Amino acid sequence: MLKRLLLILLLISTHNLLFSQTTIKLTSPVLRQIFQRNLSNEAIVTITGTYSQPIDTLQVRMSPVKSGQGIAIDWTVLKANPLGGLFKGSVTVKGGWYKMEVRGLLRGKVVGDVASIERVGVGEVFVIAGQSNAGGSGLRSDAETAAGDDRVNCANFLKDYSENGYKKEFDPKNTSYVTYTTSNYSLIEFSQLSKNVTIGPLGLGPYYWGKVGDALAAKLNVPIMFFNTGWGGSSVRTWRESAENPTVPTLGDFQDVGMPLRYFPVGYPYENLNSVLRYYGINLGVRAVLWMEGETQNLVNLEAIAQGKPAPVTIDNYLDNLQRLIKKSRQDLGTNKLAWVVARTSYSSQRGCDSILSPPKPSPIIVNAQNQAITTDALRPIFPGPFTDNIQVDFIGERDRCVHFTGKGLTDVADAWIRALTVDNKNFFETVEPISADTIPSVSLECVSTDLVRLSLPAGYQQYRWVNETTFQEYNTRTVNVPAGSYVVKVTRANGNIVQVPSFTVKTNLPPKAPVIKAIDDVNFCIGTSVTIQSTTEAENPIYQWSAPTSNIAATSNISVSNEGSYTLRVVDKNACQSPISNEVKLTVKPRPVAPTISFTSSTEFCDEQSVTLVSSNEGAVSYLWNTGETTQSIVVKKAGTFFVQTRGTNNCLSPTSKDNITTFVNPLPKPPTINALSDVVFCEGSSVNINLTSPDAKKYTFTWERNGVLTNNNPSLIKVSGTELVKGFVRDEKGCLSKASNVVQTTLKDNPTSVSIVQKGTYTLGVKTAKLPTEFVWKYEGKTLATAPKDTIIRAIDAGNYTVQARNIYQIQGYVNPLVCISEIATYGLVSYDDKGLSVYPNPSRNGRFTLESRYNLENTIIAIYTVDGRLMYQGKIDVLDAQKVLDLSTLVDGTYILRATNNNFKISKKILIER
Repeated sequence: MLKRLLLILLLISTHNLLFSQTTIKLTSPVLRQIFQRNLSNEAIVTITGTYSQPIDTLQVRMSPVKSGQGIAIDWTVLKANPLGGLFKGSVTVKGGWYKMEVRGLLRGKVVGDVASIERVGVGEVFVIAGQSNAGGSGLRSDAETAAGDDRVNCANFLKDYSENGYKKEFDPKNTSYVTYTTSNYSLIEFSQLSKNVTIGPLGLGPYYWGKVGDALAAKLNVPIMFFNTGWGGSSVRTWRESAENPTVPTLGDFQDVGMPLRYFPVGYPYENLNSVLRYYGINLGVRAVLWMEGETQNLVNLEAIAQGKPAPVTIDNYLDNLQRLIKKSRQDLGTNKLAWVVARTSYSSQRGCDSILSPPKPSPIIVNAQNQAITTDALRPIFPGPFTDNIQVDFIGERDRCVHFTGKGLTDVADAWIRALTVDNKNFFETVEPISADTIPSVSLECVSTDLVRLSLPAGYQQYRWVNETTFQEYNTRTVNVPAGSYVVKVTRANGNIVQVPSFTVKTNLPPKAPVIKAIDDVNFCIGTSVTIQSTTEAENPIYQWSAPTSNIAATSNISVSNEGSYTLRVVDKNACQSPISNEVKLTVKPRPVAPTISFTSSTEFCDEQSVTLVSSNEGAVSYLWNTGETTQSIVVKKAGTFFVQTRGTNNCLSPTSKDNITTFVNPLPKPPTINALSDVVFCEGSSVNINLTSPDAKKYTFTWERNGVLTNNNPSLIKVSGTELVKGFVRDEKGCLSKASNVVQTTLKDNPTSVSIVQKGTYTLGVKTAKLPTEFVWKYEGKTLATAPKDTIIRAIDAGNYTVQARNIYQIQGYVNPLVCISEIATYGLVSYDDKGLSVYPNPSRNGRFTLESRYNLENTIIAIYTVDGRLMYQGKIDVLDAQKVLDLSTLVDGTYILRATNNNFKISKKILIER
């Protein structure tokens, strides 16, 4: 039977891994497999399978079968870099009923077909235990409640063709899988709980569990899985004894005088429950054991009483048996979390159900013991199941054999279980922590030769069992060298729990040779830079699997890396064989200076044609590198942009870029204004010109003037200029930007003559006194201009009165028709009348013998004679015209008093003169 079970029942296998048209074959989970959810309404679903074409990624997608029956998971990574044609991955799935799809990718592209399983669930898993009212009656009646909901499932064990009395008596149609051995348990076929299936390993048809499953699926909105280990005619005693003495046959409860003693097979009936929990409970998880037994114990008491014997079953021994059974099941499973739900049931009769003297009835003793167990703290988690002694008990014989529910009784007991699980035990599914599925171990594959492949499992298991599905050759070590073929593996933990690795197929091939790698760049490199590592391999179309200090390495032949450490490479060829490890490339990083900071000397927002100076810090720096290409510590920036800097250390390594990038903003300059002079720009001292600036547009500006190169800010638009200046104008906008200069106005200040004054040079001579000669003088007498030459500084004034003089500078200006005339202040002199008889001689006395002669008349041909006081003639000379000052030089005469006589035809006068040295 082992061979038949492995050939027929094990998960789908592939026989030509590398040449199959279908890329991916899924081996776990199988169709309708359900994983026990946790208190967060989710389970970790482990997915295993094989692939037949080179891939580097496997993805999974979970889609609810119907809307509302789960939470979809879009394509997500299941396994990266699978090896050897085998894969295992896991995904956390919310409670629901799903279609599962798995696809392979190579370098981001889907390869081959998408593998799928139409029904996979995360929900509730129950294991039924007890006697026939748990396992099902041999009477397969039409009233059995098959499930209507597609989500209600069971383990549908295939037929066991061995002959045994139990099968012949209770299942003559051979429609269930009834066995006395659990050594061949595997992840067999799961089916929707219809009328045509059994609830394996020992259940006889759906009985009433289909209706229970429908109600739970509807209320919880998750799929339901049932296993049934109920054994007809078994009692809590036989379950407890077979649990505690698994190597000794357990005596049955019913013996006949003169007949050989009847025993259960060694280890049974407990071994079915134990194996289901430790195999299916481990691989799928389990919520609780649903226990229903008490009828057999009541029957034992009723027969004893009918024979005049004391009832052998008491409250104490029933309670003791049940307590020990529950504790042993948890001990064997390796956890005290296993929950039990115990039905209160005992209604029964003597065998045959035909004794009028001993009609069927319930047993308060047994129900009392069951209730005490339910309330025993040491047995928690334990919960009350349904009370069934009031179901289908109105008429003797209404139940099959006075024990088994039929017809409406099946409906009633199903309703009782539903009420117990969802109403009586409030929040049962939200608070009772279930057993979650164990993790399927990963199988590692190593190509060895064309004849053998090396398979290995993780260490730490107590037992390893590899089975070739074709030859049935078994191997019992952690690592095995095996020929090509399909294999199934079971590993046993120290506590006896069994975890199965689903069936997989392998092919033998030579592995590719180890690739060769080398660094293209210096293996001693700066932090922040990278090194290219190049590889060569003989493998055809390989998948590259780099071993590196970090995990995010591209699966390419050449890689660019920036972390120090050891780098090696393996390649996977087209046969999914992995090469040996390449040679090692070891990289070492050199430290880099700290990231510099940037300071600036002025605002980073400035006007066009202005600039800002950016300065790098210099910690650990020997040189600098700006993103502008400049290599000085500071740079002058005149344009908008973002600027950063790196420093170079003594080991030639560049620092990270500066901590704060500096962004500059350049504001445009306003358009230049227009400048206008409102009058002549060439003028005399004391005059000025008004100059006006006109804005270039209607924006708001302030005005700035430049006068002879000196800027003045915040001025009015109109200024007065009173000197020689080169004048320009600017406008400044609200951002402080100064326009280019306006057109230029050149003003010229022309000198006025220096101040003048009139001095009397002689009796009849006025002169002008000034620091600098002007272009001309204008003399006036009593307001009337005198006819004098422009340059005359001396005039003859023969009349008393007011004399004035004004100096004038006359300028010829290019472009002007009329000259510019600049004038001095007017000097005035009042000349008084002087009676000198027509001739004035001075100085008198003379200190040097020189005298000045003047006359108010124009004396012509005048003879000048000098006499001593005693009449001697000392000098005589002639003056042709005495119309201005004339100097008479008598310096040769000695000191003394003399007489001067002046005569002509019309004039005659004498004056005394004196020489005193």
